[in-house]
Amino acid sequence: MRRNTPLITLLTGAALGVVLLVASMLADPSGKPASYSAAAAASTSPPATPAAPATSAPAAPSSPAPAAPSPTAVTTAPVKATYAGRVGGGGGSVAVSIHGSQAIAYVCNGSTVEAWFKGTAVNGVLIMTGKNHSHFSAIYDFGKVTGDVLAHGTDYSFSVPVVTKPSGLYRATAVVRGATIKAGWIVLPDGTQVGSLEPASDSSAPSANEAPVLDVTTGTAQAGHLVLRAVPVDGVTGSGF
Repeated sequence: MRRNTPLITLLTGAALGVVLLVASMLADPSGKPASYSAAAAASTSPPATPAAPATSAPAAPSSPAPAAPSPTAVTTAPVKATYAGRVGGGGGSVAVSIHGSQAIAYVCNGSTVEAWFKGTAVNGVLIMTGKNHSHFSAIYDFGKVTGDVLAHGTDYSFSVPVVTKPSGLYRATAVVRGATIKAGWIVLPDGTQVGSLEPASDSSAPSANEAPVLDVTTGTAQAGHLVLRAVPVDGVTGSGF
């Protein structure tokens, strides 16, 4: 019996080891070693498939910048023309003659208001002055003259068209007993005449009188015993400038 004691001890130790191994396996059902970790598992998992790069839509071709509009051609105003018509409100008439850079105008209501103007015509702009602080300013083109005139304290606005003979502006001067008298006429396209007879500067007459009727065929007007010979103030021919 004593000879078998070491063998028994060896077998007993082996049996105890088996029991401990079984107990350890029952405590960790996964059967993985205690040193197993999620990090280790991650290191052994297959690499993730890289995501395909995002595909952006092709950029639309940029539209060419619109071409800058070409500058509008500037209309050259006529350098030889005559205009005539009624002022705003119909209280009088106005006539304008342009010859080159010179301009002459006349405004008249046939009685109390009459004034002559002289000045310049440059790039479609008229600037003229008259006696007694009267003034005339306007713009003009091929069709009409539009502006404002102040005469005898009365302000008129107007827009009058181009006219042709016998319509237009006429003027006459005469010397009577050493005094100079003046007359002016505006002949409208419908044949209507508006004019004034301006007394001599030293006359006792308070204001102008209505001018006698002008015969546009002969260019004359009869004022009592006096025959007035009118000269057209014509922008086309330059007469009267």
